[in-house]
Amino acid sequence: MTEPSNVPLPHVSQALGMRGKTLRARVYLPGHQPGLADNGVPGERYIDYHRQRARAGLGMQITGATPVMWSEVWADGRTLINIDDRIVPGYRALAKAVHEEGGLMLAQLAHVGAMETAGEAIVSASWEHSELTQRMSREATPTELAEIAELYRGAAMRCREGDLDGVEVTMAHGMLLASFLSPLMNRRQDRFGGDRDGRTLFPRQVLAAVREALGEDRIIGIRIPGDEMVDGGIDAVEAVAIAQRLVATGTVDYVSVTAGNNTRKMARVDHWPPTPAPFGAFRHLSRAVKGGVDVPVATVGRVTTVALAEEILAMGDADLVGMVRAHVADPRLLPKSRSGALKTVRPCIGANVCINALMDHKSLTCMVNPEIGRRPETLDRPIYASRPAVVVGAGPAGLEAARRLALRGFETTLIEAGDKLGGQLAQWSETPSRQEFKRIIGWWGDELDRLGVRVRTNTEATVDGLRALQPSVVLLATGSTPLPSPTLQAGLLPSYGAYEAPAAGGHVVVYDEMGRLAAMLTAERLAQSWRKVTFVTSMLHPAEGEGLTTAYSLLRALAGHGVTIIDRAKVTGIQGDDVVLQGVFGEPRPPVQDVDAVVSLSRVVSRNGLLEPLRAARIDTRLIGDAKLPRGVTEAVQDAATTVWSLDDGRNDVDAGRSIAGAAV
Repeated sequence: MTEPSNVPLPHVSQALGMRGKTLRARVYLPGHQPGLADNGVPGERYIDYHRQRARAGLGMQITGATPVMWSEVWADGRTLINIDDRIVPGYRALAKAVHEEGGLMLAQLAHVGAMETAGEAIVSASWEHSELTQRMSREATPTELAEIAELYRGAAMRCREGDLDGVEVTMAHGMLLASFLSPLMNRRQDRFGGDRDGRTLFPRQVLAAVREALGEDRIIGIRIPGDEMVDGGIDAVEAVAIAQRLVATGTVDYVSVTAGNNTRKMARVDHWPPTPAPFGAFRHLSRAVKGGVDVPVATVGRVTTVALAEEILAMGDADLVGMVRAHVADPRLLPKSRSGALKTVRPCIGANVCINALMDHKSLTCMVNPEIGRRPETLDRPIYASRPAVVVGAGPAGLEAARRLALRGFETTLIEAGDKLGGQLAQWSETPSRQEFKRIIGWWGDELDRLGVRVRTNTEATVDGLRALQPSVVLLATGSTPLPSPTLQAGLLPSYGAYEAPAAGGHVVVYDEMGRLAAMLTAERLAQSWRKVTFVTSMLHPAEGEGLTTAYSLLRALAGHGVTIIDRAKVTGIQGDDVVLQGVFGEPRPPVQDVDAVVSLSRVVSRNGLLEPLRAARIDTRLIGDAKLPRGVTEAVQDAATTVWSLDDGRNDVDAGRSIAGAAV
């Protein structure tokens, strides 16, 4: 099917001028940390990350929050740190790469303030406790504030020397400058506190220092919270007034409006709203600020399609639209949307794997895009094999593997025992909070159709059947199998696996021994139709093995559904219709009474029974996904892609029919 071309996106495509520089599009890449720096400076992987997105036509890009003084939070080397001239050559290389592709490159400058973990940098507007770090920060002295303003000046000078187009001064998310703006965090009694003029004084001093260092030909943006989402913090009305006071200095060229406060756990989660949060989550906040200032205003937050960006611009909710997670999922989002090739856009589904990785100080990862941090020319290299490839199992690993095999040029067949694609992901997508997961399953299906992959559902793979296809390689994505619980089997209560429980019933206990997402999604699904759901976990809290933004949003959802949660407890037996519990530290726990059924999420083992028979038949066979080792969707997709990328290109083996009976799994 031929896709339409040249889709009109008049507002997205409209240029915008600032300080003699031109943004060629109104969609941009806001500040975020890809975790690809080399010892704190831009290296080749970091530069290539931004080069790819500049090549796609973005108007401007902004580095992640870069500390202007030494920070233990960002001492891992994966993130940029602008404290000395060592960063200048990296900035120059980064600017050159982005400029050659027609884009603008800015640096976001920051002091993390109350979110710092050690050293002299643990200061805030007032004495403050951070729920993120569980540490106190002290009130910065006026002398320290003057010194910090000079650090901003020096960092801005290095940005200029590094040929960047400007800086964004972040005053959001509970960081140091945000703490001065916030009536919740700023309780000072000196000239830096009190009324709005006092609370904006230090941020205005920083802006003056930055402008002096940058000169008049560089862009300065500010990032502020349109709503801190905490009682007593900045709200939408206060945000407008703050923006007006800062813009009145004449130093500010644009205002980026975000939300949340990272010193408070739930407000930190809402800073990066995961699925099923509304799309364009903060557009109402940017619209309010836009009505109060005379410089361009940017919005961010769950803008996952260019069509939505066009709508936001057309409705006057913002002058610029920032899209991070959507461009993590597919760096070619903008040109694909412009050409009308919408079905080929790999969708962001709000899983927040990227955010959770960054919060754990890891390099950026994505549930659906395994290419991050890799050079495009090293991926999906053409294969020179004339015999087909076969994938068994159509879960995430199997779907990604089949797509990658076809991209490399294999004639590919995908065999699935069930009647639909997606595996466990398809079952998760039936829960209220994960409906969006259907989008990625649909995308994989569209891609397999586009690439000519033969898909056989309701087909059980056998050794004889696979041998008859004469494959050059077989990838087994046959998933995993839960192990039964001897404790539950010994009782008289009905017990089920995660997806086996009846659609409706009375009181069900969901017992979690893994600390992963699946147990919470099971409880959420059952809460729609069972009279009562009790969630028992042996972990310190539900989803202990998941990232904070994922776990906390689901905990809030379960609370909304009335699910009772019992943590740090093990099921030790069944007595009649009671589930007997014991605390994980040996403390007694009361039983869960009047239970009708138990759903257990415990240990799982790989399902790979075809491996040895196929190897005995001298068929090159590899395990991928849960069939290799039960893990999450992100790991399964990564494993599938890297396995396909690692296959020999066949230049020395065309039609040789070589078998690798002992191939590594």
